[in-house]
Amino acid sequence: MHARIAEALAALIARDGETPPPPYVRRYLASHAQLGDALDEAHVPAELLPWVTGAGIRGMLASSGTREPGSWLEAWATVEPYLHRADVPSRLASLQLAYAGLRFPRVPRARMPAEVASPPSSRLAVLWSQWTPPVNVLAKVAIPVHSLAAWITLEGHPLLAAGDEHGGIEIIDPVDGSAVGERITAHEGVVRCLLSGTRPGQGPVLVSGSADGAVRAWDPVHGTLIDQIHQPAGIWIDDLSAYRGAEDELAVLAVNGCAEVVRWNERMGAQDLLALPGETPRTSKVALTTFEDEAGRRRLAIADGTSLTFRDPEDCRHTAAAFDLPSPVRALTATTRAGQIAAGHADGTVTLWGIAGKTATLDTAAGPVTSLAALTVGSRHLLAACSANDIALWSTEQTAPAALLSGHSAPVTALTRVILKGSDALASASLDNTLRVWDPKALEKALGAGSPAPPRVTNGALARDDHTSPPWFALSGSHPSIDVWDVAGGTVVTSVPTGAPPAAVAWAQRTQGRTLLWADPDHRIHMWDAGTKSQLPDPLEGHIMRVRALAPLTTTNGRHLLLSGSDDYTAKLWDLDASSLLCDWSGHFLRVLAVAAASNHHGQDWYATAGADGTVRLWNLEDGALRQPLRCMQGRIHAIGINASPASGMPPHLASAGQDGTIRLWNLLEHCPLNEPLTGHTGAVRAVTLWTLEALGSFLASASDDGTIRIWNTLTGRCLLLIATGSPVQTLSAHPSPSPTRIVLAFAGEAGAAALELELSEHQRKTP
Repeated sequence: MHARIAEALAALIARDGETPPPPYVRRYLASHAQLGDALDEAHVPAELLPWVTGAGIRGMLASSGTREPGSWLEAWATVEPYLHRADVPSRLASLQLAYAGLRFPRVPRARMPAEVASPPSSRLAVLWSQWTPPVNVLAKVAIPVHSLAAWITLEGHPLLAAGDEHGGIEIIDPVDGSAVGERITAHEGVVRCLLSGTRPGQGPVLVSGSADGAVRAWDPVHGTLIDQIHQPAGIWIDDLSAYRGAEDELAVLAVNGCAEVVRWNERMGAQDLLALPGETPRTSKVALTTFEDEAGRRRLAIADGTSLTFRDPEDCRHTAAAFDLPSPVRALTATTRAGQIAAGHADGTVTLWGIAGKTATLDTAAGPVTSLAALTVGSRHLLAACSANDIALWSTEQTAPAALLSGHSAPVTALTRVILKGSDALASASLDNTLRVWDPKALEKALGAGSPAPPRVTNGALARDDHTSPPWFALSGSHPSIDVWDVAGGTVVTSVPTGAPPAAVAWAQRTQGRTLLWADPDHRIHMWDAGTKSQLPDPLEGHIMRVRALAPLTTTNGRHLLLSGSDDYTAKLWDLDASSLLCDWSGHFLRVLAVAAASNHHGQDWYATAGADGTVRLWNLEDGALRQPLRCMQGRIHAIGINASPASGMPPHLASAGQDGTIRLWNLLEHCPLNEPLTGHTGAVRAVTLWTLEALGSFLASASDDGTIRIWNTLTGRCLLLIATGSPVQTLSAHPSPSPTRIVLAFAGEAGAAALELELSEHQRKTP
């Protein structure tokens, strides 16, 4: 019946991409298809997806187990978490990008189907894509999450609690990523630790410990406080653990930064148990966990700095065993193997212990371990550890090198086991403001990977000098070469060996023609001639630390120049034809992170540098620094761009993109702010590019750690289009299109690279 209803509702959808489906269809068609075991493109057409307002497609696919790689439904599931408040044109553009990346990787527009090459009503067409959006993002959160806990409701539905750095707890459905109930305002500091349990006959309980020194027990169903276990005392809570007491009561153990242990149950309240000797407060974390040893006795493990003790949780003043640790502990957990615990250390190792001592040492080969989680997949006992941006994963039966779960773009802060459809899965939180779920298939795939991961792309530069030359896309990343792709033909023109992964890549014009530039780890800038397909013999040398940014410029009088910025706090201006240094500019007191150069038909040349000191400096050939630096008040400045020839009477202006997620515009003639800051990004903005279309006005594109690109009208400050990429973009550039109302936008990041064509004339299309 539901399948037939879905079929009838699908017939009501107009296929022109512009006519809104009826409200009932938008909200309930996908639900009927799922209930009818017909969640496929025949019953849920691609034309519906940008209009969907009901339950999340991602959750439906996860529940039904019918995720089909490369389908429109799968593409929508990858971008859905980023688009809850986006308008229909943004949702449609994001869907087109995700679908082309999943279904037609490295296929040029000429060989794509018409609905992808020239999508009806969409303001975006993909020219070429090697962009693979992540498929396991559960939710995009507004506040970074630092702790996780999961449980199963009495009705058998899984739930996930996320504790954030503003003291709140969000209850999230781990299937579709939707929020359940209102956010709990739990603490006045970071929620450092969470655990879940069950009150006999009364349902779930959630316990939170915070940097404000409080430990509180909550009813997560109603969001109400059950009890205050530990009063705010000016010292942070380090860790929580729980076990079942003699009468099957839930007992909670909490330890603070002074190594004071408190036990709580609902009948007896809180009891002070133990204060470990030593410095107060501790300079390293105090961690604890409870487990059963091989004889079935309940044990409490406490790691205090570099010492590990095993105790009876009912009488924890008595030490059953004590051991020295190789490095301070950051996390402690019981594994799924009887009698075994795991300790995550500051040196990046994980040690396995029993009551008799250490049994194994595992190495993450990365940074300090910040969280641990144990789970079972099939018959395998798995252990996961946060380490920098990745999650190390082991089968505890082996001590082989860790498999890596990669995808987060910032440090991972928390892990927890969740049960989905009767099987263990892993949930993770990160400072990239995403929650992700790694299902059993993803975990098994990571453990079974026999070959190293393919090289990552992090930098991209598109060369499109005129409409007669082929658009070449130079891509670099973790590999010691630059691959040059012909975007129109979908083929690799050449692979330029670089000896080591380049630090920065750019295309420039020289008298001899198109030239590829890159900076190597030895701080030299190399040149590769596109005409002869050969590397020029004399690199540009002068920087003494890493070169982070390159900005080529052809001036109005025909000079071919290059501006470079470095970790040595300097910027240098080079003559590319003579391979010589023109200017050596210093003034920043921290690293130069971004540079920009532009010229206009009035003969004005602009050179700008920005850095970790939060300032932008302007320079010229004759005088060096111009006036005082622009103090942007945006934290670190990651990117700048210049529009030297704006439209609509605007003055030449510069855009600065900051750590705070804003973009500020500056009048280059007056050295003052231009209009209000552009706001909307929820993460640091890593790249900007500016351009003018004579028929329409001046525009700007910005790319952020929040997994989106935004297109702005710089005169009005209005965001015209949001494109969900699902992964941070590191480089961004705009190039002319044959159409006077379109622009070619190219970008690259760890998920790959893509070249798009955007239609910016809003009045030519319906915008529902």
